[in-house]
Amino acid sequence: MLGETIINSKVLDLFSGSGSLGIEALSRGCQFAYFVDNSFKSINLIRKNLGLLKNLERSRKIIKSDAVDFLKKNKSIIWDFIFIDPPYKIESRVISEICGIFSEKNITDKNTVIIYEFFFKRDVSKEISNLRIIKESFFGDKKVLYLAPV
Repeated sequence: MLGETIINSKVLDLFSGSGSLGIEALSRGCQFAYFVDNSFKSINLIRKNLGLLKNLERSRKIIKSDAVDFLKKNKSIIWDFIFIDPPYKIESRVISEICGIFSEKNITDKNTVIIYEFFFKRDVSKEISNLRIIKESFFGDKKVLYLAPV
């Protein structure tokens, strides 16, 4: 769905894990990507994976932080794409708080696309109630929602 719209975009990869979503965006030509994860293991894995790529030193930033704390403190960038792939057992209130921050429009605008990946049996309707669904897809036991601020 993202195709060429990723070129020259600003990408935020929350709950980065291995960094695969942000790395894919970098490989497709995004302007820069921020990788945010609270786990030292994930941060080290992201560094390792990014080390395999050439000429991307200035187009990325790795941040060890809780996702909510990062979003509350860093309001200087309007993101074009935000990837959210949290752990399956994340508390609903955390995702609700994150989506609330997105709807405040300090870091999003009407063109921001939020890609939220989660276990397909999870009911996220209350978590995303302040966002608009653009599209939804299924991949095995994962559901992916493409969302936008209202």
